[in-house]
Amino acid sequence: MPITRRPLLAAPLLLAAPSLARAQEPWFAIRGADGRPVQNHRVPIELETEFSELDHAFTIGSPDADVTLVEIYDSNCGFCRRAAHDVKAMVAADPDLAVTFINAPSLGLPSVQAARVEYAVKLVGGADKVLAFHEASMAARGVFDGLRALETAKAIGLDDNQIEDVADKPETGQVLVQATRLANATNLAATPSWLVSGTAIVGWPGRPVLESVIKSIRQCDKPVCA
Repeated sequence: MPITRRPLLAAPLLLAAPSLARAQEPWFAIRGADGRPVQNHRVPIELETEFSELDHAFTIGSPDADVTLVEIYDSNCGFCRRAAHDVKAMVAADPDLAVTFINAPSLGLPSVQAARVEYAVKLVGGADKVLAFHEASMAARGVFDGLRALETAKAIGLDDNQIEDVADKPETGQVLVQATRLANATNLAATPSWLVSGTAIVGWPGRPVLESVIKSIRQCDKPVCA
């Protein structure tokens, strides 16, 4: 699925969106600020590890974190954009926290294109550039597609032609396919979703809820302590 600027808009979509979540009772009694249950379920730790080891993953926060929160997001996800400021603030306020980001595009062709470019930015520019790109994409308004992604890569100091070449490689698409397959395997039907300590939290519950979950994991290794 090329990201080239010529056939860009006509390129076929190769990644399937994550399947709809199966109806189930929450694994833990996590509640939002409004008192409603927050959707969550158990995830095999092996799958959580697979997410973190994807080639396009990148991490912010402490290299010696006692808790690592994994965020699965989409470049065009409104709630991901809403959460981005709080996630950055959480890391800044907590010296023992790390957050690993996984782009698993599910909202259509523009998201797949943007994810390809983001991975190319990581490969070409490294950790600092992919973080700058991610922050720019989360601050964007409207549709963030391949063309806007290439413009963003250029704006942060990278050669957009080189980025385009890397984004077009079949290997780039394979990494994103793997991310989407893992999202299906872990029953993540919405973005953002969060993985921590063998538990998936689906949707954006708000900063206070995630901070409460992290506090409980430190106390009892579970998102909610008895």
